[in-house]
Amino acid sequence: MPVSDISIAERQPPHMGPVARGFAALGDMAERALSTVAGIAADAAQAPSRLGHAAALLTGDGQLGSLWQVMAPFAGLLVGAASVALAIHRLLQPRRRALAAFRPTSVASFGLGLLHSLLLDIAPAVTYACLAAGGSFLLFWDRGLIFSGTETFQKVASLITSTSIVAWLLFVVLSLPLAVNRPGLRCVPLSDREAAEIRRFIARIVTLGAVSWITVVSLYLSWVGDGLPRLVLVVVGLVIGAISLHGLGRMRARFNGFAKTCHRLAEFGVIGLTLIWSVELLSRRLPPFWPVLLSVIILAGLPTVDGMTTLFLDRFQRRLVQSGQASRRIFTPSDDPEAEELTPLEKPLDLAEQQAIRIEMARSAGDLTTVLKQAARWVIAFGAVLLLADTWSIDLYPILPQWAPLVLGKIAEAAVTLLVGWYAWRLFETGLAVKLSREEGGPQSRARTVQPLLRAVGRLVIGAIALMSALSSLGLNIAPLLASAAVVGIAVGFGAQTLVRDLFSGASYLIEDVFRIGDYIEGGNAKGTVERITFRTLALRHQNGPLHFVPYGSLGSVRNNSRDWVIDKFEIPLPIGVDSERVRKLIKKIGLEMLQEPELAPIIDMPLKAKLSRIDPGVKVFRCKVQTPPGKQFEVRSDAYRRIETALKENGIEFADPGPRVMVYPGMPSGPAVREDRAVAI
Repeated sequence: MPVSDISIAERQPPHMGPVARGFAALGDMAERALSTVAGIAADAAQAPSRLGHAAALLTGDGQLGSLWQVMAPFAGLLVGAASVALAIHRLLQPRRRALAAFRPTSVASFGLGLLHSLLLDIAPAVTYACLAAGGSFLLFWDRGLIFSGTETFQKVASLITSTSIVAWLLFVVLSLPLAVNRPGLRCVPLSDREAAEIRRFIARIVTLGAVSWITVVSLYLSWVGDGLPRLVLVVVGLVIGAISLHGLGRMRARFNGFAKTCHRLAEFGVIGLTLIWSVELLSRRLPPFWPVLLSVIILAGLPTVDGMTTLFLDRFQRRLVQSGQASRRIFTPSDDPEAEELTPLEKPLDLAEQQAIRIEMARSAGDLTTVLKQAARWVIAFGAVLLLADTWSIDLYPILPQWAPLVLGKIAEAAVTLLVGWYAWRLFETGLAVKLSREEGGPQSRARTVQPLLRAVGRLVIGAIALMSALSSLGLNIAPLLASAAVVGIAVGFGAQTLVRDLFSGASYLIEDVFRIGDYIEGGNAKGTVERITFRTLALRHQNGPLHFVPYGSLGSVRNNSRDWVIDKFEIPLPIGVDSERVRKLIKKIGLEMLQEPELAPIIDMPLKAKLSRIDPGVKVFRCKVQTPPGKQFEVRSDAYRRIETALKENGIEFADPGPRVMVYPGMPSGPAVREDRAVAI
């Protein structure tokens, strides 16, 4: 038996310790590796002497002509196909210029634009593929129009054609997210210069890989031996690895967070793949071409997919912020003073309200997109790990103890369940904030009123479900816990009916948006400004200072004095002889003048008007009304009083005394004075 066939254990003395045996095993492996490399080098050294045999295989021992006469027509076919493809590329230049100025307005238009870009870029490659493959079959295959190539020639021609087509298509697909000179369709957050630089890097790697692969496989198919092809592939692998590490190093400064982690993983991946590639080739085994290629695509796709996700979510965030509410629908009295019904009206929000909405929308949308980015990155990371494990057929079961797979599987399932529960809660919380922040912002926003309670309820429900699911994944029996919770719930329901009534009443009030923090309401036996909301009670601050805590169940019918608008009405008593139409026009003019004041115009919804309300003995009572936002009526009324007083004085009109007046009629018997409203005819 040769020495190389003797096992390591048989060659080691029995008295050697484990450390010595380990070093001996390493020495034996190194010796065999050196022997293998020496054999590959010796085979490569004989490659020049085999080139004549390779030429004979390609030309059929010279029956088809010289090597130049055989390869020149095929090279001409490829050059012609490439020239036609480049002509197609030039003809499509106007359409590419149109895409350079294209700015999508929606996700659908972005997707259609990306598809259009792919079709434009792939059209020359498809043209080349059809001409090269079809021309090879018609001209050089069996019964070819020029000659029927040998089996070796057909294999080499098929290799060159297919590899060049795959390389071209791969370059187009990898360059599509970069969208060089098409900023509106770029899927990754890069500048034009950075995108062009990365595309050049991809072109160099793809070209080098395709040319080297064509060269070494052609040499192998031509029976030159496998020594030289293996050494060439090792050298090319080292060069590609060095170029990749250099490119990754230049991009290191612009990465942070998850992208930085992907960048480091890509660096370690390049080093590991280069070592695996070289070791496999130098061990006389088949090079792991497809696993390495798929691994490179997966590692390169990590930051690309993350960048695309980030770009999409950033656009989604801007869309959420821009879709904030610019007006609200209210029901207001008609301009017709005789009409009783209310008419719907879209009332624009003032600048302060719009600014408050934008601030809350920006904050809530930012929180939502942050959570979505984190969840997407977990999905991307798990997907990459699973794809890499499947690519390299990684199986840890043989090296783990017998009990480990079951235990680790349950722990992993429970951990994933808790992780999903956590992100479900975070998405619920941030999505709720986005939904509620679309309404009026500021201190009276619905988000500030409802969100704390709904967050607490959501945290309790989602947390309980996630915890129970995780315990069930670990193999624990959660049926007793569920039964106990049901019994406790029934006991609480029967033993605390008032509490349950308060809780359900409060939930109904909040869901139906009956009141918010900052509203002035009247309900039950209390009234005041809503200052605080809890699970069971409502804190109302009276205008005189006392703070009332009112259970929801005792509120009953609620009157909200802080919604949409209020109509303030007040009366002006004037002498009986005043011209009613003159007074009406005078007060209407005052109302129009108030609308010209910068301080008053924003707080007046409908201008001040007046009409004759009633006639009492000696008095005409005019009723004035003005519509304002809630809480602003007092300021408007005070200014209206001041202006009306000044206008009446300028027009010589005095206010009438609406109190009881005493009149004595001639010829009446002496006695108590008779009120004017009870005068007796003479």
